[in-house]
Amino acid sequence: MAYAPEFLKLVDEFIHLANRLAEDGKGGEASAAILFAAGRYNAFNFISNGGTDEDQAAAVEFYVSEYRKALVSNLQGVVGPVVKPQG
Repeated sequence: MAYAPEFLKLVDEFIHLANRLAEDGKGGEASAAILFAAGRYNAFNFISNGGTDEDQAAAVEFYVSEYRKALVSNLQGVVGPVVKPQG
């Protein structure tokens, strides 16, 4: 799957922020925070765009499915190898 350069630039901005937040051995906290933030933002986005209580189950399935695809793709190196930052 090919990703648009503009999309990957946005992704890289989040990764740079997460790497900065993960300094001093706080990688687990940064990982948990970015995952929680994604859920919070996606809930906000869903509700802001007219999502209803009846649509919530489908929204959860969609977002969980997208996260699973992203995680698996990155573990498999689809975009490129996931490497530990040098520092």
